[in-house]
Amino acid sequence: MKIFLTGPDGLLGSNVARELISAGHSVKAFLLPGISAPTLEGLDLEKAEGDLLDENFNLARAMAGCDAVIHCAAITDLWADPKLTWKVNLEGTRRILDGSLAAKIKRLIFVGSASSYQPGTLEKPGNETGGFPAVYHGEAYMESKYQASELARKYVRERGLDAVIVTPTFMIGPYDSRPSGGEMVRQFLEKGMRVSTRGGRNFAYVRDVAGAMVNALDRGKTGESYILGGENLSYLEFFGRIAKIAGRKAPNILLPDPLVLLAGSASSLVQRITGKKMVFNRRIARYSLLSTFYSSAKAEKELGLKHSPIDLALEESIGALRKYGHLNLDQTGFFKDKAVLITGGSRGVGFATARELSLRGAKVVISARGAKRLLDSRDRLERMGAEVAAVAGDVGKWEDAEKMVNAALEKFGRLDILINNAGVSMRGNFSELAPEVIEQVSRTNLIGCLYPTRAAINHIIKNQGHIVFISSIAGLFGLPGASVYCATKKALTGLAESMRLELIPKGVHIGVVYLGFTEHDPEKRIIAADNQLVPPDRPAHHTQAFAADLIVGMLQKRTRQLIMTPIGTLGWLIYRLSPAMVEKAILWAQSSQWAVFKRFS
Repeated sequence: MKIFLTGPDGLLGSNVARELISAGHSVKAFLLPGISAPTLEGLDLEKAEGDLLDENFNLARAMAGCDAVIHCAAITDLWADPKLTWKVNLEGTRRILDGSLAAKIKRLIFVGSASSYQPGTLEKPGNETGGFPAVYHGEAYMESKYQASELARKYVRERGLDAVIVTPTFMIGPYDSRPSGGEMVRQFLEKGMRVSTRGGRNFAYVRDVAGAMVNALDRGKTGESYILGGENLSYLEFFGRIAKIAGRKAPNILLPDPLVLLAGSASSLVQRITGKKMVFNRRIARYSLLSTFYSSAKAEKELGLKHSPIDLALEESIGALRKYGHLNLDQTGFFKDKAVLITGGSRGVGFATARELSLRGAKVVISARGAKRLLDSRDRLERMGAEVAAVAGDVGKWEDAEKMVNAALEKFGRLDILINNAGVSMRGNFSELAPEVIEQVSRTNLIGCLYPTRAAINHIIKNQGHIVFISSIAGLFGLPGASVYCATKKALTGLAESMRLELIPKGVHIGVVYLGFTEHDPEKRIIAADNQLVPPDRPAHHTQAFAADLIVGMLQKRTRQLIMTPIGTLGWLIYRLSPAMVEKAILWAQSSQWAVFKRFS
């Protein structure tokens, strides 16, 4: 079919256009005159220009030759001029309805809003049978979309128009160029909010919404309405998801309702006195306390609405914010266009560091042995707007180390930073260790730093760049049950000190990071004495994101060493004065206070 699509350059329209083309339909995109529409670049579609509000513009003629209309165009901004909102959302819809009849359009998909229906609770979410919520009376966007939906139903009943009404919830995802739903994501990331209100809403992945709308062309029932939603989340949960995805601190304070309303009232007062439009006012404060939860069961059954993880939508939203210039997390520009190679970059601290550097503008190569997890990690970074390459290989093999370095040169033309993060942990007394354990730990933790460093060294020197070795507090003083691990990590200190003397005159920064026991991924395993893989047995001293943030700071400051845990710093200082004292403390903790040893080792 040939589809006449209004609002094709918005968040929803841009995704609908792609879903239509993917499904084999041809698209005629109806745009305001002179608009640039960056989200439509590269798409195989026809463009037509016009203004919905221009009474002299013949919409029926513009629709000629089309089989169906999808009407996405609307003003969704709650801060827009109410008169313009009513004019576009209601009168613009009337013109689309009249044009569709005159052009003998076979089917119209009208995009309303889920806010037209009474929301519910998590246990009993709202659906298409609920009436218009009283709380939204007088709100231009919500009420105009409700009235436009009622108008579409009237045309179905009285004038025989074949129309289906879809009502999305709060949409997030790619191609958000203004931004729309991504504005909440942007504000959280840039302002680092640590507080939240008690409200919540239904968050939908815009690609899922667009797919259901395309399905509605064939499967939707004339005159029926369908809520197109996703996951019901409190705002505390929603911002927590963003924090986890982007490696930020999650909000941990729930503001009392009276305080939220008081802040909104104060903001509204300032707005009345100064005439300055305030983003947060009493009206928005009231809405932030609502829990607008909905069910999309009807659309799932009749339109095949999918429910992709909202985390996927958030990753692509971050990517869109960066692509269209709305998100900049590194005002200094220090990492912009720098090329970084991170070994062991598919998970843990390696992935967290790759994510943080890419969010700050660096171009990243990640390497790991496991190809599937590596590619999954690459895809996650790409969805967040990163320029990234992934190289599967073993850092303990010279040819693989060369391949990793060459990947950076081939894709980015340079290499500025090498972070030697790949490593394996072990547990077991030295007298019980299988030879295979000694070989694997030594090859990965030591040779696996030597080879990539040697392969990269001349390129790092050329750019006066950085080489960082990710060590452990086990590299500061020995720990029982980790002999070979300690040996390899201590060796990195000697390597760094020697290289630093060689490379300081050439402007190269050499740093060593002494991690404590870090938050681990669920699938992480360590090597036992018998060469079996077992789960980690120590509590976390810090999160992966915290470690990554400090590593990034180390690069900016060109710091020589970074000891991440207070107990590690204390132990290092005491060890320099009296190694025997540290040894006695460790033996005491291990023998008489095992819980203490596990907590701090």
